[in-house]
Amino acid sequence: MKDFEEKKSIKGFHNLKKYLCYFKNYKWLCIGFWASLLVTGVIGFFAPLALGNVISSMTVTQDFTMAVTFALIYAGLQSADQLVYMARVPLFKKLENYVKRDVKMDIIRDSFNINIGEFEKLGNGAFITRLTNDLNSLANSFKSISETIVNFMSRIGFIVFVFITNVWLGLFLLTFIIIRYLVYQVRIHYFAIMKPGVLKKSEYINSMIGESIRGIKDIKTLGLSSNIIGHVNELQEDFMKADNKEWYVGSALLMLANFVSIICNFLFIVLCIYLIGLGRLDLTIFYSVYVYKNSVMEFAVHLGNLQDYFKEIEVNAFRVFQLANNETYLHDQFGNVSLPVFNGNIEFQNVSFQYEEGEKILDDVSFKISSNQHIAFVGESGCGKSTIVALICKLYDPTDGVILFDNTNSRTLSQDFGKHVAMVNQAPYLFNLTIRENMQLVNSRVTDEEIFQALKFANAYEFVKDLPLGLDSFLGEGGTRLSGGQKQRICIARALLKNSKVIIFDEATSALDNISQEYVMESIEELKTDKTIITIAHRLSTIENCDVIYFIDQGKIIDYGTHEYLLKNNKKYSTLYNKQKKEDKEQAQKQEKLLSGGEAVVTNSSTVNLLHEN
Repeated sequence: MKDFEEKKSIKGFHNLKKYLCYFKNYKWLCIGFWASLLVTGVIGFFAPLALGNVISSMTVTQDFTMAVTFALIYAGLQSADQLVYMARVPLFKKLENYVKRDVKMDIIRDSFNINIGEFEKLGNGAFITRLTNDLNSLANSFKSISETIVNFMSRIGFIVFVFITNVWLGLFLLTFIIIRYLVYQVRIHYFAIMKPGVLKKSEYINSMIGESIRGIKDIKTLGLSSNIIGHVNELQEDFMKADNKEWYVGSALLMLANFVSIICNFLFIVLCIYLIGLGRLDLTIFYSVYVYKNSVMEFAVHLGNLQDYFKEIEVNAFRVFQLANNETYLHDQFGNVSLPVFNGNIEFQNVSFQYEEGEKILDDVSFKISSNQHIAFVGESGCGKSTIVALICKLYDPTDGVILFDNTNSRTLSQDFGKHVAMVNQAPYLFNLTIRENMQLVNSRVTDEEIFQALKFANAYEFVKDLPLGLDSFLGEGGTRLSGGQKQRICIARALLKNSKVIIFDEATSALDNISQEYVMESIEELKTDKTIITIAHRLSTIENCDVIYFIDQGKIIDYGTHEYLLKNNKKYSTLYNKQKKEDKEQAQKQEKLLSGGEAVVTNSSTVNLLHEN
């Protein structure tokens, strides 16, 4: 247990150092900020002395002219303190925002390299919380630490002054400082135990809320509102219990510290009365020391706060930089081999893959895909089709075996290999940007003419052209302002604009109506003149023209060939194809019958979903 705590402390300190390194890029802002703090510390030392002399001049010497002079000095020091504060605020705000931006961008960049499986386990709430709440707390803690260090230094000066004034008062205050420091140590101990758990529970809530917002359509259509609200409320109650407990313990210990202060204030006054009665303390010195007394007594508070802030910044730095830590979350592994030109040849050699130990998704899979071919993977749900394309996209590395791209081992390829592969998923994601901006994400230099060409290719040009704002139409988060078919067509166009050598369609036409599906499949077939096309299909009628079809069952390729070959030689394939063909025929007859009876049939994929701009 002790070794674990020591390792955790070392990691926390390492992350704190990593955070502080970001400030090196803005040394002049740091110098200005710290210089202003030092000036504040100097003013904080002399201001009470001036005020003490005001009181002494009025009560002891009754020199009112001198009292006015010291009052002017005190007012001047206070005014200077305000001016320095006004100069410090913009300095720190700039410094804070620059560092937060740099940390956030680096963490996001590293987070994008976290293995996709880790993303799925961790949940988006953890990332959002750590890049917002924790990062903001990190910045605020740095400011608090900086200010506390200056106050801490000025209090040391106060203690020296009190010792010079009267050694007995100095010893008394030093004893009090030690007592309050021990009380704060207990508070810090409980903070270190309780705070990480509170933050973890906060992550769970943020993750659930984020998922609820993204899945709002399913929540509404399935009537899940009350269940989701109930679950979020349970999480919130759990968080509140932990948060309240932390707050109660902290408040109780703070009250104990304040109670100790009250006792010490009383004892300090009694001691001063006793020393004055013995003639060992002059009234003038008493007034000066009494003015300093509260500042000196706060020494323990500032020392405790300093430890408190360091512990908080350590926790927050650990959580923020944990996202970039390869030891905590498995990151994608890349080599240093770059392929400036990729011809589109892919080979799996005895590849096996498992997400969890003992659960093989792919088992000893081997196949070759030649450049400019259109190949397809088919099979029942869960057979391993999507895992194969995930491996081709280098979202994972194989558990066993080798994947070759133009005869180069996938494990040795650098991260820029991603530019050679584009994929359109069954449930693709569009960002809450305009159509044009979504297209520019994959190609920043794309022209409107090229966008329209890609939209025509994906059979999306007509409905985009008819939108009130055309390419400037906002799509909503996840493309919520589009129907399923419209969204898929936009995503197909976006993938084409990436101009990758390999394009993967993972059930990418599933939401399209029959006419759009046929049009898009004809367009896809044209692509293989200079691209390698990979299709994962549930509807076998969409892949009849593929060069090679791989039929997968329980993680193994059980057969492959053309559509005609498999229809003739593979019983499972022919049974599945004939079943789907019969279902399609029955559905067409049903629609024809409804239409002949004068009833309008509207399917989800043909629903016109006009975009209404705010």
